[in-house]
Parts: sequence; structure tokens; C-alpha cells
Amino acid sequence: MQFGVFDIFQVTPDVSADRVYAERLRDAELIDQLGLDYYFVAERHFLPLYRSPAPGIWLGAVAARTRRVRLGVLAYTVPLHNPVLLAEEISVLDHLSRGRAEVGVGLGHRPQELASLGIDPAKRQALFLESLVLMRRAWQGEPFDHPGIAFRFRELYVEPPYQRPHPPLWYAGTDPEAARWAGRNGLSLAVGFRPLVQLQPTCDAWRAGQAESTSGRARLALMRSLYVAESDAQARREMVADLRRLGRLFVPSPAEAATQTHPLGSAPEAEQALDRLLASEAVIAGSPETCAEAIARAARALQLDVFLANPYLSGVEPRRVERTLRLLATAVRPRVEAALGVSPTRG
Repeated sequence: MQFGVFDIFQVTPDVSADRVYAERLRDAELIDQLGLDYYFVAERHFLPLYRSPAPGIWLGAVAARTRRVRLGVLAYTVPLHNPVLLAEEISVLDHLSRGRAEVGVGLGHRPQELASLGIDPAKRQALFLESLVLMRRAWQGEPFDHPGIAFRFRELYVEPPYQRPHPPLWYAGTDPEAARWAGRNGLSLAVGFRPLVQLQPTCDAWRAGQAESTSGRARLALMRSLYVAESDAQARREMVADLRRLGRLFVPSPAEAATQTHPLGSAPEAEQALDRLLASEAVIAGSPETCAEAIARAARALQLDVFLANPYLSGVEPRRVERTLRLLATAVRPRVEAALGVSPTRG
């Protein structure tokens, strides 16, 4: 098992962009120092409470502050990009990081992002497939033309990346047919934020695709929000307080407030919201023992290679994010490895 972090860069309205970037850079350094294996970020556009519209620029800054952790985007919204320019950008990142780049590709978390730029969401699959062919061709480091369908390019040359033939590729998504395609084409798969029973068909389809592939070994990763405290009771108490604060930050309309059983931000409402989060399996929370048990259970069920934690639940201040990261590396990870009966893996 390998372990890492996945950050969607969601913030609350009281956190400025300069502050979140400074805090996240400190976290990236800590993640590197703790010996976690991966640091992934999302790509999000045109949303006021997200701060990841330029993940390549961000990872360039992270590369300068880290030495060993592998860095990637889960995932680039490929249909938004000129694929050759994206291939160039990734090649630069791979050299800056001395071969630590990982490349997640996807159709896009929100089709609205494409529509906002005048790109027909109905064409995103065709754009995605041709783009991936182009990116792999560009990374060969030889001049080429591309008289394609969506793209027609001439006299192109892209400096090849540090890793040859190219950095490892990931597909992020839960559609079983897409997962089978990813496995068949040698891409690793990242799934998450749904119950294990819903993710099982996707993972099975990916493994079936893998059986048809001649590529090298790919990896299967699970993404979950993670909150670790010294005890289950402490984790619950702190998370309820966070949810109550969020309830006061995001005030509903009078019509919405009139339909609520409890006032927004009240303890009963926060308790119920936390129970719903935990029942959804999108969040793992509690003591190191409780979190390790949940991760090990998921690892067995899905045959995982990698666990990616999002410690940035809304309302959690930096000191508690740091606590979750430290406990993940020093207390949760060893317990998961012991439960699975595997030797500790580092890098």
C-alpha cells in the first residue's frame, strides 16, 4: 500500500487566495517530510470557493519545495486544453521535479466548465481520446504533424519529459466502461467519494481491462476525505463544531430555513449532517485505530494499491490539517499495513 494526499482546494468564504496558497505550500513540505508517496490536486474552474484553476503552475511551486513526493493532477480536464501545449507543460513539470510527475486525465468533473468556454460537452469524449493520442505522440520527442479531426497541427516538437516514455497516466472516474478502457490502455485508476459497493463494479471493470493490456503494472487508488484525532469522541466533537460553523457561514434563504427541523448551525442539525457524511463513506473519521480499520477494509474490498486522503474538510484550520497528516503517516499507515499483512512501503 502507498499513501498520499488529494486536495480539491475547496475553501470557505473567509479564506483568501494568498492565505490558502501559503498554507498549502507548508502542507506540501510536510507531506514530503513525512514520507507520504503522492500529492495530487484537482483542476476546477469558475467556482468562487475553489482555488485550483491552474494546477500546473501550482505544482511547479510545490516541486521547488519538495524532494521525493510524487506530484500530479487528478485530473486535468483534458477537453479544456490544447493537448500539445498541455504536453509541453507536463514535460516542464516532470523536469522541474526530476521525474516525479503523475498525470491524471479525465473528461471533466463539471460539463458546465466546457460550456462556459463555448466547448460542446457532447464532444468531450472525442476531444479527450484524440488529445490523449496527441499527448503521447508529443512526448516521443520527435517532430511531427497531426492531420486529425478535432486538431490539425503542423511542424510540432515537444521536449520529451524526464520520465520515458512519459509520466505515469491515471484516469479519474467511476463509470465502469471508462474504467475498463483505462485498464486496457495501461492507465491507473482513481475512484472515490462513493460507497464501496458502488465502486466495486468500476474496479472490477478496470481489472478486466488490465487483463487485456500489455502495458506495465498500473495502480488502483481510493480517494476519501479524512479526519484523524486522538480519539473517536474528539473527532466527532470537533467535526460537529466545524459543521455548526459552516451552518453559520452559509445562511440559507428564508424559504429553506422555514423547512428545516432545527435551526441552521444547531447541534442537532450538525450531528445529523455528520452522521450522513459518515454513512455515505465519503469521509473516514475518528481515532487512528478507527481510520486504519476503515482504510484496511476498503483496501481488501477493492484490492487497492494506493489510499489518497483529502484532509481539507471545510472549516478545518491548518493545525488540525497538520494533525491529520502527521497521524496518517505515523499512526494510521502502520496500522493499515499491519492489518493487511504487508511490508511497509516507502516510495
